[in-house]
Amino acid sequence: MLLDLGSHLVDQAIELFGAVTHVYAEVVAHDHPADNESFVAMTHSCGVRSHLSMGSVFAGPGPRLRVLGSRAAFIVEHLDGQEAALRAGRLPSEPAFGTEAPESFGQLHIGNLSEVVPSEPGRWQSFYSSLVESLTEGTPLPVDALDAVKVVEVLDAARRSSESHTVQCMEL
Repeated sequence: MLLDLGSHLVDQAIELFGAVTHVYAEVVAHDHPADNESFVAMTHSCGVRSHLSMGSVFAGPGPRLRVLGSRAAFIVEHLDGQEAALRAGRLPSEPAFGTEAPESFGQLHIGNLSEVVPSEPGRWQSFYSSLVESLTEGTPLPVDALDAVKVVEVLDAARRSSESHTVQCMEL
């Protein structure tokens, strides 16, 4: 889970909040050779703290994304629908592919007020198109290699933290 879903969650947290200065993690394998539950706490250089959890052994669903701030919260309950659409036989070339149903939209909460926030259409396929262009035409890669390295460094620190039960300091 840490190296699979965790890589995406860490990437999003870095994208939203910037560089990571400290990492604490708990990585657990429940009757399985690979980890199937992970928790990662990161402190970003701006002072924001990210708490990421991922697992395949949870008994029930929970919010898929929850960003809590001192003045507002944003919560998404459901998974991105693109994977389910592919499994149902839909193709990325279809005009409405990647469009979420209104019940899957996120909710922005500010005090007692709540507002539905429509999701942007998903575009997984644009990554692969950009990768092909990069390899065949020399355009920039869709993911900067240095960004990928930053994510891997955090994942490595998370693994070390879990093994040593310590907070790991990151070099900026």
